[in-house]
Amino acid sequence: MLLVNQHTVPIFVDVANACAASSADVTLFTGHIEPGKQPLNPAIKIVKSKFYQRKSSMTRVTSWLIFSTHYFLYLIFCKKPSKILVVSNPPIAPMITSWVAGIRGLTYYILIYDLYPEALLQAGFTGSNSWLYRRWQKINFRTFERATKIFTLSESMKKAVSVYASDNESKIKVIYNWVDTGYIIPIEKTDNPFVLKNGLQDKVVILYAGNMGLTHDLESLLESADLLRKNTSLYFVFIGDGGKKQKLMKMKEEKKLTNVLFLPFQDAAQFPNAMAAADIGVVTLGLGAEGISVPSKTYVTMAAGLCLMAIAPLDSELTRLVNHHEVGVAVEPGRAMLLSEQITFLASHPDALNKYKEAARNCSFLFSPENAFHYVDEMASP
Repeated sequence: MLLVNQHTVPIFVDVANACAASSADVTLFTGHIEPGKQPLNPAIKIVKSKFYQRKSSMTRVTSWLIFSTHYFLYLIFCKKPSKILVVSNPPIAPMITSWVAGIRGLTYYILIYDLYPEALLQAGFTGSNSWLYRRWQKINFRTFERATKIFTLSESMKKAVSVYASDNESKIKVIYNWVDTGYIIPIEKTDNPFVLKNGLQDKVVILYAGNMGLTHDLESLLESADLLRKNTSLYFVFIGDGGKKQKLMKMKEEKKLTNVLFLPFQDAAQFPNAMAAADIGVVTLGLGAEGISVPSKTYVTMAAGLCLMAIAPLDSELTRLVNHHEVGVAVEPGRAMLLSEQITFLASHPDALNKYKEAARNCSFLFSPENAFHYVDEMASP
């Protein structure tokens, strides 16, 4: 079995390990394996390729192209795998799989984290009438038709994907993401080394941790920090990297914000401490992305026992999750004033904040790592 994912996050490590538990021959074609609590099964063969670089649009596209070229050549000449599970990272990897499958008679499955070309449209990189957009859509029809099954992360994403498989929607399977609730746990601030190192003991911490991508409305969060600069009990922490980070850091400097801290991605040992250092965890979803992207950080944020602050369209699945499980509040993108009002309310009403935090931790147990075995079961069944 061949697994293809340019950036292997801990959740996909769980999928790989589940596959290895049922098959003696598993190969992972990847550019990077992000460390987590569970190590990759040593029996899994690793083929290393180009690391996913997301500092800018140029580095992102370049790393995608290098990885995709290497993958194409590998898939042409490698020993024929029994089946392939290919992730939509890079976005043209499923296309390459489909092309080579037609030549070599390969069986493949697609796991869609982000749906293209719709993600490019939402980010403003192309128009719905452009040649690129229309051509990509045509290729999707063929790629998805040839796939044995297509995995998505939510019902809303399934609806978006079904446009390309309207004649056989039954092949689209929803498997929700999950979190290791033994790795990401609430930690008292007095016992948290990350809190002590960064002087956060007496602060209500608002945290964004993850990719600062072009589709994420993080400007509203920085504008809220500006509006709330006089409230010295509040502190905003941004952890990660991405195409929008430099813009955000420039905004911080221009506004002279002393209540904002930018940090790089944290290693596996420090990441749980960083998450648990916060009180409010921000998850963003841009307008137009409600059916084509699902933030996996939602589950991590809940596991850390943080109140969720969703910056998302009101009709998104993320907002529905927040409201249904009562794990936080949701604000539409571009509403910095409303966002600052919600943060002020939560900070000044600790009972309400703690209620959301407790509910979030409890909700995280609904999304179990056992979900990884659903991929194995689906690929084993007709």
